[in-house]
Amino acid sequence: MERIIVEELTQNTSAVLAQVERGETLEITVSGRIIARLVPNDGGRSVLDQLVAEGRATAPLTSGLLPMPPRLGDPAVYVANQLATAREE
Repeated sequence: MERIIVEELTQNTSAVLAQVERGETLEITVSGRIIARLVPNDGGRSVLDQLVAEGRATAPLTSGLLPMPPRLGDPAVYVANQLATAREE
């Protein structure tokens, strides 16, 4: 990833944008600090779509909300009280 100073961006905007259009990512610096990153347009794809296209993720097999996990134990038992009792013993 190339770093350029903000002055180069302001003086050569068209050339810098042409680099980004070719697929390069550029970091913009001011006084040695990175203040921005210019990245190529992703075509409106979501992060998940990009990861799937790169082979770094698998698309979900279903859509919608995930089911809640089953509740374990007796809902009538307040666990904090049980722990406090156990600690006192």
